[in-house]
Amino acid sequence: YIELGRIWQIILVVGMLLWLFIVFRGVKRGLKRESDKGGLIHLLFYSAIAVPFFYIFAFFIQPDTNFTMADFWRWWIIHLWVEGIFEVFAVVVIGFLLVQLRLVTKKSTVRALYFQFTILLGSGVIGIGHHYYYNGSPEVWIALGAVFSALEVIPLTLLILEAYEQYKMMRDGGANFPYKATFWFLISTAIWNLVGAGVF
Repeated sequence: YIELGRIWQIILVVGMLLWLFIVFRGVKRGLKRESDKGGLIHLLFYSAIAVPFFYIFAFFIQPDTNFTMADFWRWWIIHLWVEGIFEVFAVVVIGFLLVQLRLVTKKSTVRALYFQFTILLGSGVIGIGHHYYYNGSPEVWIALGAVFSALEVIPLTLLILEAYEQYKMMRDGGANFPYKATFWFLISTAIWNLVGAGVF
């Protein structure tokens, strides 16, 4: 995404801004109804804004940019965009859908989101240390980076476990749950997140 030709980068940003407009249209009423600016729907919209916003820094890289500066911007875009913003966005979207499925409460979803923010802001920079093998940094940074990077998947995993417990209670109680395919899709997304971003 960073090394696309400039015209393709512009098309990508236009596409992301169009997507952001579609998201805004979908949550506009909810934003008006929700008085808490740190509530679930507001957090969903903030994280949606962050997706195109963090990519825009790719435009700082010009054909005549010094390689060191170009690599600096590439590094931060990739690791804060993918390992930071997308992790938060995954938690907020899956949490929002689980609330709509009535498997978790808004309160527990917002709690998981603030946990994700704490991990991201408190250790996200340390977490990218698992990539420092290429620049000759001491090995301790790779170890610390691996540990803190693996912590990023915990909030979504806890949220999915809570939803699964609720689903199991409903199933054991004989209640009809009509959204099984959607729920298992969200479960599989969280498992791949755990395996890919955590274990691997």
